Amino acid sequence: MTTRQIHFIILFSGVTLLIMAVLAIGEMRPESWLMPAPAEQLYREGLDDQKGMGRIFVPAMTNPNNEPFYAVFSGEELIGETMVGSSFFVPPGKYTVVLGSGTRDQRIAKEVEVRREETVVIEPDWCALTIEVIDESRNFFKQDLQIFRVLNAESFGILPAISPELGEQMQTLILPAGLYKIVKRGRDFNTFVNFATVLLEAGVYTPFTLVINSQNGDFTGAGILTRATELRQIKYMRVYAAIHGNVVVNSDNRSSRQTRTNLSVLTQFENRLMFDRFPHYYLSNNLLDFGTQKLHESKFTIKPDLLQLKNTYIYYLLTWLGGYTRLDLITHFLPTTVLFSDPKNIWLTESDSRFIKRKVGITEFNTAPSFYPLEIKEGLGVNLTPLRTFNARVSVRTGFGFRQSYNKDVYQPTSIDSIYRRVLDIHQRGLESSLVSYFNTLFNLSITTELDILFPFGQKKEPVVDLVNFISLALTKNVTLEHTLRFKHDRTLYTYNIVEQLISMRLSYYFL
Repeated sequence: MTTRQIHFIILFSGVTLLIMAVLAIGEMRPESWLMPAPAEQLYREGLDDQKGMGRIFVPAMTNPNNEPFYAVFSGEELIGETMVGSSFFVPPGKYTVVLGSGTRDQRIAKEVEVRREETVVIEPDWCALTIEVIDESRNFFKQDLQIFRVLNAESFGILPAISPELGEQMQTLILPAGLYKIVKRGRDFNTFVNFATVLLEAGVYTPFTLVINSQNGDFTGAGILTRATELRQIKYMRVYAAIHGNVVVNSDNRSSRQTRTNLSVLTQFENRLMFDRFPHYYLSNNLLDFGTQKLHESKFTIKPDLLQLKNTYIYYLLTWLGGYTRLDLITHFLPTTVLFSDPKNIWLTESDSRFIKRKVGITEFNTAPSFYPLEIKEGLGVNLTPLRTFNARVSVRTGFGFRQSYNKDVYQPTSIDSIYRRVLDIHQRGLESSLVSYFNTLFNLSITTELDILFPFGQKKEPVVDLVNFISLALTKNVTLEHTLRFKHDRTLYTYNIVEQLISMRLSYYFL
């Protein structure tokens, strides 16, 4: 055999091995996966070998944050657990890697032998499943599900409903290959109504879609909407838009020191824009409401409206730790008017009690013009997310806060009923702390709390406290019973605390 022939054989063999390697990597990363091939995941992790240690690596098929952790055992002893798509370093030896959804006995076990300064990549022969629950208009529908394996009628647990507007994402189930049955939470395996089945193949991610009738909650369709589901999975920008009609019973002391109860009919336009791609998270939550209101002992009038723009950006260093910045704006379009049941004389004064003018025999008075007061809040600091599940989320923020309140021709009542004092522009800065929490309980009851506290710089300056708490009970997809509590403590604006409560029946229509 000539030298030229030997070179040709070596070259041909090298090219063949390269092609086989590329094909092998391609086979390990089916087109259905949302994550790169295991080798690329390992490369992107970028961790060096640890001297004297071996490494175990379990690849992720979808978003690692949405898949169950994997655990490493030495015999019956739990060594530890970590996120899929991450390495686990251990001394050389034999180990059991346990991964997947369900109970300890239901999870997938892999026996591995780890050698010194070598990496063992677990071959992905399991299945990944996500279930997107929507209604006929492609809106997310809150419905808990239960998953059974048809082979032995074994339940693999509950798949809780999610709230995408709060940044929650679909949970990925990691299961052995086989045929599975999906039913409503609490329904028996043998039910022959409101169920769907799906066949899961080894090493394949299945994006399953379940369509529910928004009026009666029945299953109306199920299957794999490949293109539409892929777009929802891989696009990180989401937009929600809705119009709400509300009948509201309102109690507050904002325009008078006395608490008054009013009846309102409101229309609200709401839209949210969310970008969620680790490590970036951005939420823009905007609300415009207006309507008519029957004030205490008076006729229906146009209610002062509300324009609220809230923008928050978080850069996550870890899944539970990041830096945040935010910008909020609150204002209104129409003047704020106080109505008097009988003609009344009032006196207007400056903030330091100097007399401005007297109004004689009036039945109404504009305490604030259009667009004022204009409140702006900015903040930046550290964001902690100590609790982040599919039924609950708690975020704690602390950092520097800034507040501006522009009060052109804004007046507030004083302890003397006939005197109204001008409110000056206010600029504050200090340390801020915020708590944002969401809890979804049984029977479609959810509780959302936003607590915002500013500790202004300077001596003898009291903290500024804003609290908003929402309790929402979804009666149907489009009808919700809500209770709202708002509390404000700000001695630069009011000499007393503002407490407002609203009970409303909301009818909603979702555009997106």
